Amino acid sequence: MIKYFAVENYKSIKNKAILEFDSNLAEDYPYPASAVIGFAGANASGKTTILQAISFVFWFMQKSFSEIKEDQAIPVRPFATMLDSPSKFHLIFTQKNAENNYIDYEYLLAVNQEQVLKEEVYYYPNNDQELVYKREEQKVEFGKNIHILDEDVTSALLPKNSIISFLAQFPSQKIAQHLQKYRNSTNVNRMGLVQFEFNPSIIKKITDHSILKEQLINVFRVADVGIESVNLKPITENKRRAIENIINTPDSETSFFSLKEMLSEVKFKHKIDNTLIEFSDIYESAGTLKLIVLLEKIQLAFNKGYSLIFDEIELQLHQNLIAYLIGLFENPNQNIKGGQLLFSFHNTALMEILQPNQLWFTEKNDQGQTEIFSAADFTDIKDIQQRNLEELYRIGRFGAKPRAL
Repeated sequence: MIKYFAVENYKSIKNKAILEFDSNLAEDYPYPASAVIGFAGANASGKTTILQAISFVFWFMQKSFSEIKEDQAIPVRPFATMLDSPSKFHLIFTQKNAENNYIDYEYLLAVNQEQVLKEEVYYYPNNDQELVYKREEQKVEFGKNIHILDEDVTSALLPKNSIISFLAQFPSQKIAQHLQKYRNSTNVNRMGLVQFEFNPSIIKKITDHSILKEQLINVFRVADVGIESVNLKPITENKRRAIENIINTPDSETSFFSLKEMLSEVKFKHKIDNTLIEFSDIYESAGTLKLIVLLEKIQLAFNKGYSLIFDEIELQLHQNLIAYLIGLFENPNQNIKGGQLLFSFHNTALMEILQPNQLWFTEKNDQGQTEIFSAADFTDIKDIQQRNLEELYRIGRFGAKPRAL
């Protein structure tokens, strides 16, 4: 779970923006940080930007060694009037260990398009801060309890790669390996919104997992989409031969598909006039397919304690269904490892199911700078915990609305 995030000089964020997801929690709250965080605000106010910033930090920390080449720029964009200054990020997140205790990890990064200027990694095994790695440009310092690698090894660390993504390849660097494995699923990258794609392999993961399959059917019932069951079935021999012919065609545009993934097709059974009728996935609505993909990612977050970052969550899904899925994250019987959902939205009805500390706003000021704040910051609103947040937003109490409307 992400407990704290700060970002400075990134896209429309000029000044340091701080998000504290572990503050204002109820005494009996089952998690060390809010399991659900929603971002609201006007169009182009910075909702996607803050989700991109969080996604970028995880991506850079874990994958920059394998995905950024020497001749490529680091894909970070500073504020328009601060092009010569570094972008800065500060991330604290926590995850359960083998003993089922939460361990905090801290990552600080200062970077421009050419190189990493500063990078620090800490962890808190006994609630006390311990240094893991500290780096200033190419100079690397190891913590006292960390296995030290020879300088000739660390000299291979490229200026455009994170120390975590580089050191995770060495068996002695256990914490680097652990941090690289902490996953976050996101539908927004440095270029913008991307789609979570539906494919038969998702159904295989679900149908091979009895609890997950049962939960999918329960979600179908809640969503009232008329689906009674879903299964994978082998394709016909004629389809198999046709697919093999296409794949074996020189310069085929489908040659990157795995034949194994294409040998089964998804079948949904609908109850129509008291009769079960089977349909292929091509006849299902985009919303139904999106729901399936989302459920698979939610379960991964629950079982592994990962984060799910979802820009514009209400696209193709009914608000009541979104409310149901959000409720799953708040249920410790479902969300056993402390998975977390961060999402942006426009449908103000979703504010009714969020607590003030879970509702965050983005707003651009007159200088084009994104400012970020929480409903919980409005300490002058009496009994805000019991107030209808949607009503307060609609009357302009929080701001973060199109100014001319």
